[in-house]
Amino acid sequence: MGDRLENKVAIITGAASGIGRETALRFAREGARVTLADRNRDGGEKTRSLVEGAGGEAHFVPVDVSKVDQVEGMVEQTVERFGGLDVLVNAAAVLIRTPPLAEVDERLWDLTMSTNLKGLFFCCKYAIPAMLRTGGGSIINLASQAGLRGYGQSLPYAVSKAGVIHLTTTAASQYTSQGIRINVIAPGPVDTPQLRGSTASSEVLREREEQHPLGRVARPDEIANVILFLASDEASYISGSTFLVDGGAASSAR
Repeated sequence: MGDRLENKVAIITGAASGIGRETALRFAREGARVTLADRNRDGGEKTRSLVEGAGGEAHFVPVDVSKVDQVEGMVEQTVERFGGLDVLVNAAAVLIRTPPLAEVDERLWDLTMSTNLKGLFFCCKYAIPAMLRTGGGSIINLASQAGLRGYGQSLPYAVSKAGVIHLTTTAASQYTSQGIRINVIAPGPVDTPQLRGSTASSEVLREREEQHPLGRVARPDEIANVILFLASDEASYISGSTFLVDGGAASSAR
């Protein structure tokens, strides 16, 4: 156990699996009390059990981040239970493969935007006032390399993640002076249930790994380590920044 987040209270969305789950475990090991938020009740309760098994304190709240009343309630429950809010990690997202732009179904566009962008906006909207009441905090948003370079297999996903990056830099310009640091991480492919589902086959995933300069995609804990750094006081002079965490793939492609 460490103390990098000792006495900190955090909300992690998308905590039922993947990066969200690994982040919850890292936070708990560093002393944070954590609200775990996800639509997946079984996965969320599993993460809570893992956090408590690691000696941490966690509370699971079933939340669809695209529903404003549920997000508001999530923040209220966190403050009531733990006494405040110091860290928000927006990891909830959906990735749905779609055809080219002219063939994209409106329903899939709306679903992606509602979760990945509007839902993240709602989380920031209600977390920021709670942080301001106690003197500040840290928000870490999860975007994607697709938000920087596009992603041909899902236009809605790429556009939503570009929006996350721009939302982050704009929000940082508004709240950094008030003590809230807001940063965004843009990972490359990460070995999560979402990635494995979006590739549609193990062969496609293997091809991605073979083409990567490190010979593999990232592990969720490798992204969680960056999130932990940005949440901690070690990153006290960092706000409004975008961190591309892709194992060197972008530089190798030049």
